[in-house]
Order: sequence, then structure tokens, then C-alpha cells
Amino acid sequence: MPKKTTKNNYTFKRIAIIVAILAIIGVIVYGVIIAINESSIPNFNNGSEMSVVELSTNGGVTYEWAVEYENQDIVEFVDKTSQARDDKDGGIVDLHYIFRGKKPGSTIVTFNYGDIFDGHVVESHRYRMEVNRDLQIRITQLN
Repeated sequence: MPKKTTKNNYTFKRIAIIVAILAIIGVIVYGVIIAINESSIPNFNNGSEMSVVELSTNGGVTYEWAVEYENQDIVEFVDKTSQARDDKDGGIVDLHYIFRGKKPGSTIVTFNYGDIFDGHVVESHRYRMEVNRDLQIRITQLN
């Protein structure tokens, strides 16, 4: 003799199926959200990590490079070193601007070369700085 199925048994089965479907959808949505967040963090596996921007100036001039950040929460300027190419007064000086990653993400950093007295800018360089999870920086010149 077959078992009689009551209306309560059908309702319970339907609720169980709906809960299972909602749980599966929740897991899929969670995975998509994690994937989107992960894709916004750069991953450097090609040895292109660097944290130095190299520029030059002429010694003895009233011009210098000013740094502007699109987002100061991503990278920070930590040091600048200089080295004269030759011993002549007014000769070319190579400058190395050293940056450290603060948190994963990407930002644009602009260097403007101009007169320290009147602010007139004669040259600009833009760089995309990407910071990965390990706070390594990849710098790409944009212009």
C-alpha cells in the first residue's frame, strides 16, 4: 500500500528546494563579488616591479619637479636621490624619485617641471602606479 503524501510534506519539500536554490545563488554571487574585487588588485608575476621614477634636471637652475597624486592613499613618495652626469657646473643631474606602496590599487602620479619662483611649468610626465597585495609597485609612463 503506497504511502499517502500530505500537503505538509509537499510544502516542506518545496521550501527545502527553494532554500537550496537560494543557497546556490548566494554562493555564486559571493564568488562573482570576490572575483571582481580580486581583479582590481594588480598581480605582478613578470618581474616588472619597480618603485623608482627617473627624471633629469640641469644643475644650478631654479627649476624642479613637483609631484601631484590622483590618489595619495595608494603610493607615497619616500626619498629622492640625485647624481650628476658630469662634474661641470650646470650639467645634467639624474634624479631618482622613490615610491612605496601603501595599499593595493592604482593611481596616476604627475611630475611637473617648472620654475620654483613663478610656478611656470615647462614639462610634465604622467605615470600609472599600480600596487599589488605585497605592496610592490609597477610604474608605467603614460606620456
